[in-house]
Parts: sequence; structure tokens; C-alpha cells
Amino acid sequence: MSDSPPPVNSTDLTKHQTLLIFIGMLMATFLASLDGTAVSTALPTIAGELGGIDQLPWVLTAYLLGSVAATPLYGKLSDLYGRRALTEVALVVFVATSLMAATSQSMLQLVVSRGLQGIGGGGLMAMGFIVIGDIFSPRERGRYMAYYTMNFTFSALVGPVIGGVFVDVASWRWIFLVNIPLGLAAWLMIHRNLTFTLPPREHSLDIVGSTVLVAGVTALVLGLAWGGETYPWASIQVVGLLVGAVVASVAFVLWELRAREPVLPMRLFRNPTFRILIGGNIVYGSAGMAAVAFMPLFFQVSLGETATRAGLILASMSIAVTAGSYIAGRVTTGTGRYRWLLRTAPILTLVSLLAYTTLDEHSSAVAVIPWLGLAGLSMGTAFPTMTTATQNSLELPDLGAGTAAINFFRTLGQTVGVGAYGALLTARIKGELDDLAGSIDVDELLSTPDEIQSLEPQLRDAVEHAVAVASNSIFWAAVPIMAAACVAMWFLPELELRTTTALAAQSD
Repeated sequence: MSDSPPPVNSTDLTKHQTLLIFIGMLMATFLASLDGTAVSTALPTIAGELGGIDQLPWVLTAYLLGSVAATPLYGKLSDLYGRRALTEVALVVFVATSLMAATSQSMLQLVVSRGLQGIGGGGLMAMGFIVIGDIFSPRERGRYMAYYTMNFTFSALVGPVIGGVFVDVASWRWIFLVNIPLGLAAWLMIHRNLTFTLPPREHSLDIVGSTVLVAGVTALVLGLAWGGETYPWASIQVVGLLVGAVVASVAFVLWELRAREPVLPMRLFRNPTFRILIGGNIVYGSAGMAAVAFMPLFFQVSLGETATRAGLILASMSIAVTAGSYIAGRVTTGTGRYRWLLRTAPILTLVSLLAYTTLDEHSSAVAVIPWLGLAGLSMGTAFPTMTTATQNSLELPDLGAGTAAINFFRTLGQTVGVGAYGALLTARIKGELDDLAGSIDVDELLSTPDEIQSLEPQLRDAVEHAVAVASNSIFWAAVPIMAAACVAMWFLPELELRTTTALAAQSD
């Protein structure tokens, strides 16, 4: 727009301008985060109106696929072409595809729209963390990272409620339509205020690396999504996709080692802080977040809780995440240190996972709350602190690519974890119910937990026990992974958090 202020160097930003940039990015990332949680509530209604219930999981999977594939690209592109340009592109894509989703007349149209929407949503999430890395010094960044974590937690709490309200009083289409005015408001605020420039340098776009990366991620996500559901795990389709993902990963690394402007510079992995914390994000994504993703099934099937009560119990974890992020922000800002936080956090998660392994169908759901709170406190502490510590170890030319890599590997860990744990869960349940396999459809039964309570007592007890045993298998599988993270964090270097922004340091 012609009335936008002229570009400025970040060292010339006033506190007021910095705050407006932060609020604009907060609005944008809130939209991306809220969309996923609100949509999940409306899925049954969407299936009833559009049909194609067999494609329903793809409403969520398509968004995840677009997001994971696009996230690392935004980081590198923003290093080359500027933060405002890529943030605005992400917002335009998100708003335009929200309109596409809202006007979908078939499930296929909705799935395609959601996949494209994920490209915008993933970009918004990545750019939010990158811009924070630009405008705040690592010393003060912890506090603002805490606000971001609270933002995500709040969206997780209110998203299902908002989705339910729209479904009950209007239409599920309003879940997407509301993104349009809010997205435009965020775009205007960002366009007006995100005007600082990066130091100019020669650049070129790594088209080959980007293509190979997207192909590899797509193959991995599709393989995990189809495995055990659409096709057997040993089928040529699933095995072929997973092998293709491995081949693409090797090809990507080999190409990036020789690329002039790599989308993910391999030199970053020579940085011990970056290397250890990338591993930490993968572990927390898989062992921390993915394992808990199956807790609602345990609550509803093994313990007989309603979906509402299960959601309220899990809300205790979200509240603890907020508390942990606040504490971490205060500590890192006040002391300039982070290593002891990152050594303690995985131990707390490990303790909670060990506590989960003691659960069975006779446990009390309320008794699980302290352990959920402990895990939430750990994740609330770890995620913003890992981001701050990683950014503190990076120079400005790599800040965007490095920050996007954090989000990419965290989401990738969660995706792989959910797929692996889901396969383990299904296999254990079917193994426990092997004698009853001819009398019940396990997959159909697990998709409708309410119907389990209407089974005859002996069969119901068998199903409740099977789900409890299978859930324990997931938690035990996550224990050694988190234990490895506990060990790795003891090798993390302690770099005192800088009191100047990366942009200011670059201009000196």
C-alpha cells in the first residue's frame, strides 16, 4: 500500500513499533493455531453435509502435510527476500484458501483447500518465531516466546468451543469465513509496521533442494497416514512411500552440501547447540506430544469418561504449558541462562511418562491430572527455551532457515510419532482381542467410544483392558526416547544470551 512507512533498519525501531509488529504476528499465528483445533470439533457435521466420510481424516492430514512441507521453505525465502514479503504471502494464502474451504461443495474440494491452507498456516507459524528472533534480543526473547506459547495454549482451549458454537448456531463454514476479516486485519498491521530491512546480499533460490525436500516430506506423511488404515503397513504402496522418503532425505542432504544457497544449510549441524536442540525438538514432538495424543482414547474407552470430561482433564496440561512458558521466560530474561532449564525439563516429562505406564482400566482419571500437569510444565518450559537458545547460537543470515528448521523438526517428530504409536496401538489392541476378532470390528468400535459402554459386560471389559494395555505400550515406547534426550541435554553448551538483536549485531 502506498501509505505504508518507508523501510527502516531494525536498530531504528521504537518500542511502540516493536510492540505493534509483535501484536500483528501474534494475531497471525493465533489464526493458524486456532483453525486446526476448531475444525476438529466440526468434522462429524462436515461429513454429514458433504459426504465422503472415508476422506474425513484427510481434512486434518492435508493441512499437516501442507504445513510440514512448506515450513522450512519460508525460513530460507525470508532470509533472501525479507520478513514482510513472506509473512504477507503466508497470510494471503491462508485467507484465500480459507474462502476456498468455506465454499467447498464436496469433501475432495475441502481436502484440497485444507492442504493449500496448511501452506499458509505453516508459513505463519514459522514467520512468527523468525520475526521474534529479529526484533528481540535473546535475553528478552524468552518472555515474548512465553506469550507465544500462551497464545497457542489459549487457541487449543477455545478452538473446540468456537468450532462447536459455529456448528450449533450457524454453520461449520464460519470456522473458515471468520479467518477472512481477522486475517486482513493482521495483514494491515503487519504491512504497516513490519518494515525493517535485512542487510542486502547476493542470493539465489535452491529450487532443486526445495523440490526434493517437499517430495520427501510428502512421501513420509502419506506413508504414515495410509499405513494400517488405507493400506497394510507391508503393502507396496506404504513401503514404497517410506523408502522414497528415505531416498529423498539422503538426496536432499547430498544436494544441500553442494548447493550455493541451501534451503537448510548443512553447516548448521556443525553447531552443537543447533544439533542437540534439533534433536530435542524431534524427541519432544514424538515422545512428549505424540504419546499424549492417544490419552483421550484411553480416558473415553478404558475409564469410561465422556469426551467433554476427557477434554477438561487434558486442559490441565494446557494450563501447565502456559505456566511453564511463563516461568521459562522470566528465568531466561532475568538470568541470561537456559541450560539448567533444558536439563530439567526432559526429566519431568520422563517422570510423567513412567507414571502413565502404571495406568490401567481401574485407574482414576483425576489421579492422572498431576502427571499431565508435570508434562505440560515440562513442554511449556522446553519449547520456547529451545527456540531461544537455538536462535541465540545463529547469525542473522541463518536465522530464518534455522528457526524454520526448529518448527519443521518438531512437527516432523510429532507426525512420525503419531504414525508409529498409532500402528503400535492398533496392533496391541487387535492382539489382545484376537479371540474376539470375529465378533467385533475393532477399527469401527474405536472410532465410536460411546458405543463401547453399550456392549455386554464381558466384551466391554475386554475392550477396556485391551486399550489400557495398548496405551501402556505407547508410553513404554516413549520412555527410552525421552531418556536419551535427558542424556543429550547434559552435553548442551551454555552460551550466555545476547542482549542485542541479531539485526543490530549485524549492522555493527
